[in-house]
Amino acid sequence: MHRSGKCSKVGGVMFHRAHACLRLVLELLAVMCNALRYNESIQELTGAFSGFGHLGIVPPVRYKVAPSEPAPVMTLRGGKAQIGMMNFGLMGRGSSRQLMARGETAAELPMFREAFQTRRCLVIAHGFYDSEVLSKTLLQPWHFHRKGDALMVLAGLWESRPEGESFAILSAAPNALVLRVIDRMPVILPHTAWHTWLDSEATRAQLQPLLTTYDAADMEAWPVTRKVNTKGFDGPECIARLPEQQGDLGFL
Repeated sequence: MHRSGKCSKVGGVMFHRAHACLRLVLELLAVMCNALRYNESIQELTGAFSGFGHLGIVPPVRYKVAPSEPAPVMTLRGGKAQIGMMNFGLMGRGSSRQLMARGETAAELPMFREAFQTRRCLVIAHGFYDSEVLSKTLLQPWHFHRKGDALMVLAGLWESRPEGESFAILSAAPNALVLRVIDRMPVILPHTAWHTWLDSEATRAQLQPLLTTYDAADMEAWPVTRKVNTKGFDGPECIARLPEQQGDLGFL
């Protein structure tokens, strides 16, 4: 997800440049920078596809899935839905990974065009993280999720290479909740869209309207420990709500 830099908070072009450099360093170190969360409660998804045959694994609980780490993804292959683990971030040249693809243009761009046509997937999650820039060197992570910690099914694209399978998440314009922290958000698909998104016969005219902004009224967000920005950090502390005075934006 692209960040705006929010230069007005500190002022000046120098902060914008420092912000960009900070983001680049974080991405190279593979810390945070768009992370997912999921728990063991995927019954809603498996129940919806129970008529499609064996669904495969039930993934273990993860409180933070960082770029290049495996996450549960549903695909439809040979008419059968199945859940498997794929690495977060489509593999590019060298060790680079493309975490997100803009929903408005993914069907047209060479990097995503074929996947949009033939390799769509559902990314199983219960939340995602991203960070607000507080200063030139300080990021405050936030945890976004649906109310009641309901299943959050994200629109994704996947690919297979000799070294493994990987996925990217489609993004849309942010709702009012997400916009207070970042300027893009994952496409969250409602239950009624799951089958269409996986349907190999679906046309772009049917798919494009699904790539829209999710209703903020069904979501919650709060600041969480900055340890989330530490590579390898995982556990319940990742989603614990910070006291109000510690959150840069306060409670939403």
